[in-house]
Amino acid sequence: MLKKSGFTLVELLVVIAIIGVLIALLLPAVQQAREAARRMSCSNNLKQLSLAIHNYHDVHQVFPIGVVAMDTISGAGASWNTRLLPFLEQSAAYDQITFIRTNWSGQSSWPNRNWEVVGQMRVDGLNCPSSPLPKTRTQTTNSSTVALGAPATLEYQVSDYAGNAGSYNSGADITAIAMPNKSSGYGTATWNGTLVSLDMTNSKAIGFRDVTDGTTNTVMIAEQSDFAKGTVCPTADCDWRSGNHDGGAWSSGAGGDDNWWLNVIVNRYPINWDGSGVGHNAPYRRHTVIRSAHPGGAQLALTDGSVRFFAETMGIGVLTQYFDRADGAVISDN
Repeated sequence: MLKKSGFTLVELLVVIAIIGVLIALLLPAVQQAREAARRMSCSNNLKQLSLAIHNYHDVHQVFPIGVVAMDTISGAGASWNTRLLPFLEQSAAYDQITFIRTNWSGQSSWPNRNWEVVGQMRVDGLNCPSSPLPKTRTQTTNSSTVALGAPATLEYQVSDYAGNAGSYNSGADITAIAMPNKSSGYGTATWNGTLVSLDMTNSKAIGFRDVTDGTTNTVMIAEQSDFAKGTVCPTADCDWRSGNHDGGAWSSGAGGDDNWWLNVIVNRYPINWDGSGVGHNAPYRRHTVIRSAHPGGAQLALTDGSVRFFAETMGIGVLTQYFDRADGAVISDN
């Protein structure tokens, strides 16, 4: 008489349990591998933006202007992201835009004559793959732009990266370049970074010649790829990227010595800061925080084109020195 072969119920349960344990052991490793790949892709985004700035400098002999002061004819100006488009393989889009009598934020009574281009334009390199933040924001179109044929609402891309407009520090770490600093309800403006404001206080763009601390010791672009958390956010998780305001990635804000700036950061707080609400910290204000969805810190591009991971444990004094292009400090990363 032949015996029937097969698994008993106990054996089957043991096999299932073993498979479950193996999956539990492998899943964190798979997640870590995926995050490592996303972090590498984010680093490449910052690298490409840095190279685009270098190519812009080769043509214009200066870095792109971070913020342009609003005038009485057009309103808010174009961001440094917009000025980099020809160097990010977006020449076709750049050739369709105009900088004359157009308001890049789409606010107030001035029309955004570039609504058709920027409402559709999406540049993958402006968003970190690890970021849980939305890639776009929807805003109501003003009447003067609607009169040009625009729809009632437009969707603008929001970048996960902010340019270095300078450092804020109440102590002696801040350089005397282009002082005095100007304060307003939107934060404190400084001109000691790399992608600076062009306005009444600072009348010229800067270039490599002005980075006297050395290009390896000066930040060009910082990451903002995660929600604000903790007591710094008054209600729930907040999207406080410096570009999360009218015009998104393409507007520099109203500019000026004491108005709102977009897509740049005047660094005041440590990386991933979640402390109490000291000072001003909102998407269209200057004191937005370096935040990252990568565990333990954030990625920053330096002026030499290299990309580094900065630990969130770095002291604000050292971070301030990296944001100041000419304070003469000898940086020690601790």
